[in-house]
Amino acid sequence: MRRFLSRKGRFSLRQSVKSGPRCASKDFYLGLPTNNQKWPEEFGFRLGGVGPSYILSVLEGSSAFLAGLQPGDQVVDIEGQDVTNLSTPALIALAQTLKTVPPSIGVVSRLEQIDIAPGQDGRFGFTIVGDSPLMVEDCMAGGPGGRGGLKVGDYVMEVNGIPVKLHDTAAAMIKAAQGRPLRLGVLSMARRPKRLSSSMRVLSQSGDSVRDNRAHKAIEFNKKVEDVLGEEPDVKEQLFEVLKQYATERDVDSLAEALPDILITDNHQQLIDSVR
Repeated sequence: MRRFLSRKGRFSLRQSVKSGPRCASKDFYLGLPTNNQKWPEEFGFRLGGVGPSYILSVLEGSSAFLAGLQPGDQVVDIEGQDVTNLSTPALIALAQTLKTVPPSIGVVSRLEQIDIAPGQDGRFGFTIVGDSPLMVEDCMAGGPGGRGGLKVGDYVMEVNGIPVKLHDTAAAMIKAAQGRPLRLGVLSMARRPKRLSSSMRVLSQSGDSVRDNRAHKAIEFNKKVEDVLGEEPDVKEQLFEVLKQYATERDVDSLAEALPDILITDNHQQLIDSVR
């Protein structure tokens, strides 16, 4: 569950880990260390930024992943201390001196949604490199990506609403979208973030609220699938087969690769956000 507050919310790895056992993907679980000397890596996430500091990647199955940290989050406070202007080295140094293991942190998402219309050749005018996170290596200022607001050095965290970590997966999804508008979830360190507002998330929650929220989402999703694919039983069957496989394996990259081959029409695209 995500809540949006008018004041600072708080994110606590400790509370999420204590809320009850969860099955991590591929039978992997990163146990909590006894001190903060190797924070944040030993807790399953990486940071970057010269002030503010941002979460660049989260290891699937780690304590950070189970607690709900997401790539594109900005760290705004740690154990109640304002760290909005601290660089990554300074933030890490501070965290490693704290006695609470792990320190609680407040986060706010800085992910921007950028819509890019294809050029006359069907392409989007930019290239990406790297894995987890993906970075924009080249972007023509007057090309489709540049006109949409994309810049060299931006980190691409989502493609058409689906989180992406691997270059090959993202490249395949972008190629599949050629000729149609593309939406990217982007973290840009070149843009100064807006002041904190109601976008602060509170991720600490009880096990009952998690189950209730998931049940509600499942009902809403099934209704939307019926509305969109009610006349396409074959497509609906393929979609649920892929989702069933994801529920078993928790392989986000395989899901991201499979969806564009199933949800191919403009009408289908509205299901992407719901799948997410």
